[in-house]
Amino acid sequence: MENKVLVISATELIEYLQPILVKMEKMEALLLKKDGSPKAVFSDSEAAEFLHCSTKKLQVLRNSREIGFIRENGGRKILYKMEHLMEYLENNELKRKK
Repeated sequence: MENKVLVISATELIEYLQPILVKMEKMEALLLKKDGSPKAVFSDSEAAEFLHCSTKKLQVLRNSREIGFIRENGGRKILYKMEHLMEYLENNELKRKK
């Protein structure tokens, strides 16, 4: 592998980083309530947005028990704790070969 040095202006760097910053702000908004405290539970659509998948994909993950969830009082409402989402991400993370 060959190392290369890329020289860009501060303006170009800001333009490059801007989409990343926007995505980070969206993730922060999902993780925090309006008062700034950590969000305790996520709805189906919020969890899907956090994981960048569809609600249908979440349903498949629930049915196969690949992701944890809470069903309120045996009803239809499904909720996800942050631990459920993070555990799913960790279990599906591919490690780099050494």
